[in-house]
Amino acid sequence: MTKVFAVAVSLLTISLGTVALSFKTIDVEAGSLSANGTYAQSINDRGDVAGFTFDEVGLGHPYLVRHGVVTFLQLPITWGAVEAAARSINSSGDIVGDYYLADGTAKGYLRSHQGKWTSFDVPGVEGGTFPFGINSQGEIVGVAGYLDLSTDHGFLFRPGHGRAPGSYLPIDFPGADSTDPFGLNDDGDVVGAYTRSDGTIHGFLQHEGDFTTVDVPGAQETYPKGINSRGEIAGQFVDADGFHSFLLSKGTYTKYDVPGAVLTATMSINDHGEIVGFYFDEAGMGHGFKAVRAHH
Repeated sequence: MTKVFAVAVSLLTISLGTVALSFKTIDVEAGSLSANGTYAQSINDRGDVAGFTFDEVGLGHPYLVRHGVVTFLQLPITWGAVEAAARSINSSGDIVGDYYLADGTAKGYLRSHQGKWTSFDVPGVEGGTFPFGINSQGEIVGVAGYLDLSTDHGFLFRPGHGRAPGSYLPIDFPGADSTDPFGLNDDGDVVGAYTRSDGTIHGFLQHEGDFTTVDVPGAQETYPKGINSRGEIAGQFVDADGFHSFLLSKGTYTKYDVPGAVLTATMSINDHGEIVGFYFDEAGMGHGFKAVRAHH
């Protein structure tokens, strides 16, 4: 059974050189379930947004926004989940995310657009399974490990056809101590971050099996979070001034922040170039946002 709540939207516009971005703040209004903020994580080509809220004690609750209506997703009771998050939604409406058991064990889940739930773990993993991206083919990327950016390994799950089982393939940046894939597009291109032995964190793009480093110029750390089928990459970076967001389009980096925010974290970009993520205001409250360019 689902719970449906309202969503509050406000609008701000900022111009960045040759790029104009309009920002919509998306706050899920769900009483105690959203007492500690709204965190948008993914947007598909239909404009559906998936994410999670934090309740009054800091537990996560996954939600879906469709046509302005928010539906909270309730995992099967038999799974024993104490909290969960929605991380990615594809064009069909399939959602992947993670959930936690009472003992702290983290597992992945898939909720199909028909409402079927599937729990899964990457075989042989110490730590947890954290799915972060799903494309239209049902391919899933994520992290197998502890989410500590020092010992993680990436995975790609390819679904089986007919009676054939799906398969898990490793994603490890060559020579890196840790690899964290965060998103993929319908062409199978994967973006994420990797950590070197010296502790530095860099972004990467994997295209047809080949890896390329993606670093925002002047950044100390780069975290690409999403890639669309036009090859545009959106994500986050850290520089001397703090935590910000970026868009990489046609070889050009655009750096941006939600106006008035103290931190802006971009999480996803769809094939229309629409961007979602979350930001923190001066009071430390998290809010979801959607950003579009002027020509959209």
